[in-house]
Amino acid sequence: MDCADIRQGFASGVIPEGPAVAEHVRACPHCRELFEQGAMLGLRFAQAPLPPPDPGDLFSAVQRDLQGEVGLHARLRALPSWARATALVAIGGLLFALHLFLDVRPDLDEYGLDVFGAVTLLLGAGLVWGAWRLVRGVSRPARREGTLALALLALPLLVTFVVPLGPLYDDPVSAWGNPADCFSYGAALVLPMVALAWLFERRDRIPAAALVSAGALAGVAANLLLNAHCASVHLGHLMLGHASIGIAWALGLLLVSRLVRAKE
Repeated sequence: MDCADIRQGFASGVIPEGPAVAEHVRACPHCRELFEQGAMLGLRFAQAPLPPPDPGDLFSAVQRDLQGEVGLHARLRALPSWARATALVAIGGLLFALHLFLDVRPDLDEYGLDVFGAVTLLLGAGLVWGAWRLVRGVSRPARREGTLALALLALPLLVTFVVPLGPLYDDPVSAWGNPADCFSYGAALVLPMVALAWLFERRDRIPAAALVSAGALAGVAANLLLNAHCASVHLGHLMLGHASIGIAWALGLLLVSRLVRAKE
C-alpha cells in the first residue's frame, strides 16, 4: 500500500480502508490529511473534475513512460517488496555463509561462540530489517528514510563494543592487524548488493537518504561477513576496517549521484 493506491481508491469514489491503509496513513502525513473530518478532503479529491488532457502531450508522456519501463531495470524494480528485500538479504547471507564454511576466522574458539553468535544476530537482524525498509522507501515519508540511514550507519559502530577487548592476543601487532585489507576486502565483496539496491529502486531521482541507506546496508553486510572472516578484536581495527565501510559506500553513492545530476 502506497500513496498512489490511496489516491486511486478515492478517485474511484470509495474511501479506502483496511489494515494496510491504516498502517500507511499512520506513517504518511500527506495521506492522513485526506482522511481527516470524515475523509472530506479525499472525497472532494474524487469529485474534482480533471482538466482535459492535450492528446499530443498525453501520447508523448505515455510513450516516454513505456520506453522507460523496459529492460532489466524495469523488470527488477517491478518485483514485489518481499522479493526485492529477500534478494538483498540473500546476498549478505550467502557472503556470510561462504566465509563461515570455507574461510572462517582462525580464532573462533578463543573469540567465543557466544560473542560470535551475538554479533552475527545483531548484524543479521539489521540486514533483514534494513533491506525491508529500504525497498519500501517509495511509500515512506522522507524522515523515515533518514532515520533508517542513521540506524544502519550506527549499527556496525555499536556492534564493535560487543566484541571483547580483553587480552585475546598477547601481541598488539597481531591484535591490530591491517584495517586497510579488511576495508577493501569487505567493500569490494558487497558491490553486488549496492548494484542490486540501485536496480531495485523505483524512483528515477533517488533521494539522498535512500542512497545513504543503500550504502549503509552494504556496510552491515560487509561487517557480517568480516565477523566470520577477520580475527582481529582491536577496537581501532574494527572501527577503521569494518564499521567505516558503510560510511564510505554512502558517501561514494552521494558523490556519484551529485556528479550525474550535475551533468543532466
